[in-house]
Amino acid sequence: MKKFLACTLALTMTALTFASCGSTDSSSSEASADATTTTTTTAAETTTTTAETTAAPESTADSTADESSEGEGETAKPIEDMPATLKNYEDASVYFSTDKTADDYGFAPMAEKNFENDESQVTLSVEELAGIPMMRVQVLDKNGDNYKIPKVRFDMSKLFAGHTEDLPKIFAIKMDVVTKAVGNFTADDGTESLVPGNFMGSFVTQPGKDPDSLSWNQLYDFGEAEWTSEWGSYELVMRPGIKDGATFEDTDTAQYLTIMRWGIPNEADFYIADIRFEDEDGNVIACADFAK
Repeated sequence: MKKFLACTLALTMTALTFASCGSTDSSSSEASADATTTTTTTAAETTTTTAETTAAPESTADSTADESSEGEGETAKPIEDMPATLKNYEDASVYFSTDKTADDYGFAPMAEKNFENDESQVTLSVEELAGIPMMRVQVLDKNGDNYKIPKVRFDMSKLFAGHTEDLPKIFAIKMDVVTKAVGNFTADDGTESLVPGNFMGSFVTQPGKDPDSLSWNQLYDFGEAEWTSEWGSYELVMRPGIKDGATFEDTDTAQYLTIMRWGIPNEADFYIADIRFEDEDGNVIACADFAK
């Protein structure tokens, strides 16, 4: 029952999202720069859509949650087990380093209405989790009982600086994401547990040669959850190469790879462990400045 109520809240927030997702005007970039905190640390912390899709969901979650039992009877997994769950870490295109900031990766939040709509301000930082440097997303704002929606995106012109000719070759994109509880989730019966709960949202490409009129391609809607352990691990996969207009352009102007998480009632961070770009044959397209 606790999962049903939390899902209902998340789906309610989803309905508020689409009116403001497509704009990429210059004022958004300015607001993002003002509202984002980027820090670097090596200290690992101990506390942690319903939309029409073009491609079928392909999440390969390593969460300990069981859909039928809501995790009851499961044993919580220690965070030390997390690195082994990452699907792409051995051969990714982008790795994160604690000597870099979010800005070095062109990573920033969307801010179409200066965070006055459903978008949350965030703190972005590169931090180690179980020994793996990751991009951490901390959601700061609430709207009523729910935390607002973090809409964060990578500027592809920064990731592929000096070799933008590789951008149109990207057929598939894979991302390892870890969710980690910070505050307790309160069930409908009043019991509390330190779990991240729902992880639901969308994986999007925003390509184009004009940064003020980018297309919006919501290619993959994910819906995961973790009700037993303090953390959950998921692989997100989308294939822009199967949809006309969804692939990136050979240009040095800003275009984006975007991830959004719908609102949830509990406090939970999510971490991006790596990004893997593949061509049509499944070969990795490396980002030279951010490779191992």
